[in-house]
Amino acid sequence: MQKDIQAILDKVSSGNGTAEEQQIAKYWLHQLHQDEESGLSENELDTLSAEMWNEIRNKRKAESPRRRILWPAIAATACLVLALGSVLYFNQSGTSHDNKVARVLFQDIPAGGNKAYLTLANGKKISLTDASSGAIATQAGIQISKTSSGQLIYTITNQKATGQTDYYNRIETPRGGQYQLNLPDGTKVWLNSASSLNYLVNFSSKEERIVELTGEAYFEVAKDKKHPFLVRSAGQEVKVLGTHFNVNAYVDESGVKTTLLEGSVRVNNDVVLVPGEQSVYAGGKLNVKAVNASDAIDWKNGEFVFNKDPLTDILRKVSRWYNVDIIYIRDLGSGLDVPTFSGSVSRFENVSVILRMLEETSNVRFAIEGKTIKVK
Repeated sequence: MQKDIQAILDKVSSGNGTAEEQQIAKYWLHQLHQDEESGLSENELDTLSAEMWNEIRNKRKAESPRRRILWPAIAATACLVLALGSVLYFNQSGTSHDNKVARVLFQDIPAGGNKAYLTLANGKKISLTDASSGAIATQAGIQISKTSSGQLIYTITNQKATGQTDYYNRIETPRGGQYQLNLPDGTKVWLNSASSLNYLVNFSSKEERIVELTGEAYFEVAKDKKHPFLVRSAGQEVKVLGTHFNVNAYVDESGVKTTLLEGSVRVNNDVVLVPGEQSVYAGGKLNVKAVNASDAIDWKNGEFVFNKDPLTDILRKVSRWYNVDIIYIRDLGSGLDVPTFSGSVSRFENVSVILRMLEETSNVRFAIEGKTIKVK
């Protein structure tokens, strides 16, 4: 087994490893940063190795292909790091190749997925995670269905019955969840983790289409000049006729960020954004800056994208998506003292892959303990 792992690390370090071999190399290298030694026997290590391979194979079958980019700062040194990891693994603590003690704490946390709860107008709460595909409810002439791909769709089935009574629904995602819904007017909404959206089931009888957001969502609003679409969140209001934009209104962020990708929006009846602009509403003030708008919807596209982002900001995203608590054993400082990172990685990697990347470009270390990540 040791020779097999050595061969894999050698192949990856030379740039000839397969995708599966690169994954298992990442897993083994991650173990080098754990704090305890297991003292496992050779047979136990063989068993763990087999389990690792099975997990990787199953994961690769279940997931669609994704773009994977290493941090720019480590791309040039990745081979060197892997080669060094090979030396450390087989010579740690000064022991020989044959009688070394392996440090294996096989702890990891999988990525989040399509998880949400829908609360109907009558107060009934439905777990969309557990609900079967197909029609799940009917309200005021509108059928609510769940697709096999994890979308919630509202379809008008009886036009005469719609608009007679105001029916409000609420969809909420837990930490580690996300969900997409299609409203009856054709508007599409992607809801990020730890977020919620309150909305009227049918807007036809209203002059304005109003929704209330907590957390983060990306909107592709159906055009309707006679019925403006309004998003209210944390003291901010965004008004649109038909456009694509993202609103980040998490309470633990420094401000409400609205990023425009297509069309135009008016924020707080004050500022009109054009594509590529982002407004930040904080402390009663609204500021606008030019940004790479696609970075704001990295989560919707299945990625984490960082552009000189402070570590504390990154770990808040990690906490929400992986449903973990972050504990700071060391003081990272504040302001310009906090380490920053740039690069991208798939949101569907296990959390150890992201932590490993962060470790490789800083002196920060992480320990995974159950559903807690400690920053050392």
